[in-house]
Amino acid sequence: MADDIFLLDTNIISDSSKVRPNPTISGWLRQQHRVAIPFAALLEVETGIAEKCRSNPDKAEELWLWMDELLGMDFEYPLPTPQVARQLAKLVCCRPLTHLWFVNEYSDRKKPGQDLFIAATSIVYDMPIATLNVKDFETIDRFFPLPGVYNPANGLWAIPRCDMAARASEATPTMVA
Repeated sequence: MADDIFLLDTNIISDSSKVRPNPTISGWLRQQHRVAIPFAALLEVETGIAEKCRSNPDKAEELWLWMDELLGMDFEYPLPTPQVARQLAKLVCCRPLTHLWFVNEYSDRKKPGQDLFIAATSIVYDMPIATLNVKDFETIDRFFPLPGVYNPANGLWAIPRCDMAARASEATPTMVA
């Protein structure tokens, strides 16, 4: 169980780009010995910066410098392996989760949502997710158990930390001769 590491949701990363980051989140991040940034969160941040480039190139350049500095820090980057792709496919094909496919679904600024990708990474690597928006992950957990979801802003586990390997072995009946 990788209980000494958190998988960061995009909103945790983005908070650090603010002029005045949330001091509770900043303090929590400084206390962590190991944190991981999933590919999906990197993609979301980079997409946001690329969109900003159209309206405010100077701000986008400032954000890219911040991102380069961030990427130079000591984070772990779990790879989007074939196992993650398989888990993501199962999540994407779950009809009750289709509302998570797109962010701003009814807007002309519709873009792919990344919560399913972050959840798939969390499940495969057995890393709890640190997020400021637990609602979508609570929905995912009803269909695909997550190894935990933690909100560092309020210090609460929305989904308690659990060992995914132990949970899987409990679900699999043991054959007795």
